Amino acid sequence: MSEHEYSHPELKITAILYSGRPGVVDQVKRTGKLPKTIPNGGMEIALRKTIERRGLDPDLSMDEQLVYEAILRENRLPGGGARLVRSPDPD
Repeated sequence: MSEHEYSHPELKITAILYSGRPGVVDQVKRTGKLPKTIPNGGMEIALRKTIERRGLDPDLSMDEQLVYEAILRENRLPGGGARLVRSPDPD
């Protein structure tokens, strides 16, 4: 993953989604690193709900910020990443 592949809002939303997965925040707190893999089952629904509730460029909680920083530091997304695609304006 390069920084140019994902926008910061996409990475922030990914960090929110990862933070909701069991054990991810604890692992980052304990080791400073993301797990080798993060199951992504149900992430599509969580992504939609996160955007509905928190918007396209959300502020992060302390735990979410830790995960976000781990993503940036490790330059990888072991559970995939959120992609934000804007719909074209209707004419």
